[in-house]
Amino acid sequence: MENGARYNNRSGAARRVPGRLLAAATGAGLAAASWVGTLGPAAAAAPGSTFASPSAKAGGAGTSCATARYSTLEAAIAAAAPGSTVVACPGTYHGGVVVTKPLTLVGVDATIDASGSDVGVTVPVPGTTVEGLTVEGATGEGILVVGKPGHPVSHVTISGNIVRGNDLGNPTGAPISTSHYRECNASGKVPGDCGEGIHLMVAANSVVSGNLVEDNSGGILVTDEFGPADHNVVEYNVVRGNVLDCGITMPSHSATAFVKGKLVPTAGGVYDNVVEHNTVIGNGTKGQGAGILLAVALPGGADYDNTVADNLIEGNGQSGVTVHMHAPGQYLDGNVIEGNTIGVNDITGDVDFTPPDHATTGVLVGAVGPLSITVRGNTISGDTYGIWYSAPVNVAGVATNSFLGVQAAAHKA
Repeated sequence: MENGARYNNRSGAARRVPGRLLAAATGAGLAAASWVGTLGPAAAAAPGSTFASPSAKAGGAGTSCATARYSTLEAAIAAAAPGSTVVACPGTYHGGVVVTKPLTLVGVDATIDASGSDVGVTVPVPGTTVEGLTVEGATGEGILVVGKPGHPVSHVTISGNIVRGNDLGNPTGAPISTSHYRECNASGKVPGDCGEGIHLMVAANSVVSGNLVEDNSGGILVTDEFGPADHNVVEYNVVRGNVLDCGITMPSHSATAFVKGKLVPTAGGVYDNVVEHNTVIGNGTKGQGAGILLAVALPGGADYDNTVADNLIEGNGQSGVTVHMHAPGQYLDGNVIEGNTIGVNDITGDVDFTPPDHATTGVLVGAVGPLSITVRGNTISGDTYGIWYSAPVNVAGVATNSFLGVQAAAHKA
């Protein structure tokens, strides 16, 4: 089934971006309490909850934040039953938290200060939810969802969190190879971005929804280093001001997902993911970063049948939606870009595939080999080029887009 049809069947009628997300995109400041408006007493009172509080007493009854028994999240997680809820009560906790069993970790005015830790919150187990936390100050990712070689972690939900000011292991974004944390070290076409704010590494059937992701090196990252990253949904997030890298990035880092002209979906690949209803503004303006990027880093990588739909994208360093095929032996067919509102992007230019005079561009598809993609029903305004693509690329749906104040609707290099 065509990717676009699958998206429409899954989502039904188009949904409007909630007003709180649009307000967050333009507001000067945002408190945790106003962002995570649905969390509070109801979540804290869930039957069987385990409560953590920085002011907890060892002999507490453990039935509420006021009587919390555990002063650290690690202790509360260790004590909680699988499938139950751990409530992070108001206050600040130290980072390096690992969710070691399937459960729901809910923050109520809770901050994880990950200073000195590689990752703020790590989720290596399926069936886990992390919501309502503010996570900041990590060397690498604020929140990392990570599977095992050949076994993606699945059915994880990351929602309603504020993830800001992480990726401190590489504050300039320059390629380095000496960091103790692997994600900070560049490797070929894979940048040393320290993993960005939220990272799904080898994850499947998971959801990243309603988060504010700002002031990290990059925003949200979905990758396939040692297994597939598939059937994930990234929706209703505000991703802004991650100035060294992309807002939302779905690159294939695998070398075994496309072998001898055949896809190997069990080995790797970034496929059948949906990125929808996000607000993506002002990313990559001091480094190399698109609003939303689909790309393959190595020969043997595959990034295909993904849908990028109904997002608001503007003011990013590279094009609003950017697709890169860097070398032969890579596969990027079947991706669909539809229904997005795309303003002026490509502020700093694209060093890999450069439109003439570094012109601003809404959608850029650059490839060194054949690539087929659908770009339909988008509204692109204010750019020099609405859609710019290189010679081996076949773009379907160009005539269905709306171009406002654009000098050239579509340009084939």
